Amino acid sequence: MSSTLVSPPVVKSKSLSCPNCGGPVELRGFAHTLSVVCPQCLSVLDTSTPELAILQKFQGKLRFQPLIPLGSRGTLGGKIFEVIGFQRREVRLSDDDPDAFGWNEYLLFNPYQGLRYLSEFNGHWNFIHSVSSLPEITTLAGKKKARYQDKTFSIFDTARAKTFFVLGEFPWQVRVGEAVFVEDYIAPPLMLSSETTNDEVTW
Repeated sequence: MSSTLVSPPVVKSKSLSCPNCGGPVELRGFAHTLSVVCPQCLSVLDTSTPELAILQKFQGKLRFQPLIPLGSRGTLGGKIFEVIGFQRREVRLSDDDPDAFGWNEYLLFNPYQGLRYLSEFNGHWNFIHSVSSLPEITTLAGKKKARYQDKTFSIFDTARAKTFFVLGEFPWQVRVGEAVFVEDYIAPPLMLSSETTNDEVTW
């Protein structure tokens, strides 16, 4: 008896036109994508309607160049992922804060595995995914702890992070200027993080 290996079907991206500049806009995340950024004029577009609606026009002064170009593919954890989104986030007390620091986040997509994230800060990389259940938050000796999957994570840092630049696709209606309250807990080499907005908390 002979057997034949069957490869999964090739998933092709969808091409649309930007209503602001008329340039081509490519969708790789399909149903996962709720907003996309035009690569030409950097307008943020709503993909929930047949005709792309403009959510935000680019008014920034700086353009950030991703170290990993959108559309790049690579293997992580034995699975092939494609880079479909990029955002630059920063923590600063004011627009001219000399002590501001920032990091880059890449949104990865596999049509059979879903979404993952890569973050990069000064050459240090983290592979990120959403948790499958909510951590249990406690306080021990006056310090916050998070219990998740039989591991205890200690509070490491808190900050208000703001999005300064976006490119590509996102599973939410992303906007430049949006801010989240971030809490990081650590149990080296692992980190557990939460992002809180007025509407939800994401771990």
